[in-house]
Amino acid sequence: MRLLIALAALAGLTQVPLGPVLLKPEFSLARGMADWEPQGNGQWVMRDGFLRLDQAGVPGGPIRMPAGLAILKSAPVNAFVLQVDLRSDAPVDLLVRDVDVVFGYQSPTQFYYVHLAAKTDAVHTGIFVVNNADRTRLDDGKATSRLMDQQWHRVRVERDTMSGAIRVFFDADVAPMLSAVDRTFTSGRVGVGSFDETGEFRNLEVRGS
Repeated sequence: MRLLIALAALAGLTQVPLGPVLLKPEFSLARGMADWEPQGNGQWVMRDGFLRLDQAGVPGGPIRMPAGLAILKSAPVNAFVLQVDLRSDAPVDLLVRDVDVVFGYQSPTQFYYVHLAAKTDAVHTGIFVVNNADRTRLDDGKATSRLMDQQWHRVRVERDTMSGAIRVFFDADVAPMLSAVDRTFTSGRVGVGSFDETGEFRNLEVRGS
């Protein structure tokens, strides 16, 4: 039965109910960084309408993981649909340019993140988990890279904690660009960031039950 649930989740046959809005932070100069908890050594600033990772973080220490994150100050969520607009402003010819979406955040060394980049390899464009050790890839590593420009893109992350399914949709795609099944963390906070580049984020919304 567990195998059948996992296969259905990867195939996109299970769905997370959209539900009411649980989290919708205000991206404004008036609020500033009041709703956000920076992690790592990147430098964050709030602009009028979007949150900007203004100075990239520099990875270091004993655990290989993203160096510039901003975690939303909130209660943890479990099953959810997270939508956010994001943009990489790194040079378009830089294949390792990236932006990240974080969920299941427990601590600075325990969380999931979706890594979107301009290339796909062992450590770029995938779903990863950090659990007090170097990040581990959860998807099959075969996704097509999509972060090829400096335009805004809409990303949706669906999390079903009962089946363990994680699905990531890019712009108006009807099929997920990334998918995995994992139940290391079944609840946690959400956030945004980058491994070691700069980027911008706006219109984040989390829905669930």
